[in-house]
Amino acid sequence: MKNIYCILIFILLSSSNVFAQPGGKSESMEAFALVYLVVPLSITATTGDLDFGEIIHTNSPTRETLSPTNGKLFIVSGHPYRDITFTFISADMDNSVWVASFGGNVDNLQFVPDIELDDGTKVFNGDSHTLLLSGGIGELDVWVGGYIDIAADQEHGDYTGLFTLSVTY
Repeated sequence: MKNIYCILIFILLSSSNVFAQPGGKSESMEAFALVYLVVPLSITATTGDLDFGEIIHTNSPTRETLSPTNGKLFIVSGHPYRDITFTFISADMDNSVWVASFGGNVDNLQFVPDIELDDGTKVFNGDSHTLLLSGGIGELDVWVGGYIDIAADQEHGDYTGLFTLSVTY
């Protein structure tokens, strides 16, 4: 009979423990929620161009140069004070459209870019620069010029090619 009372007392104590906490026990943890709203990055070609104009071929090797400030202006816009990385390579140019229309031999030139910021800072492939605050957004004015080397035996014609300037956060 003693065993029954011990078991009954144990059951009552166990169940009273469940009901003895009228307000219940609560625990809480906190965590911070974060979000970074970033202004989208864009690059816009504006004034100027990368046109070297008409060059009289003298059958001597020459280097024709277009200074960045006389070239093409690109405006990079994005989040103020964020660093952006520039990516670009030389552009291959050829006279294939000219040859298709007028005959001759297809030949190539290479446009080697020379890039600088509005303040004259040179930009090299892979460089990072900070977007400056301008009207509530970050901006950088980027000027592109460059040079072409014309060989002594360069084929005549109109040479065209595509130069790509990329920026990333």
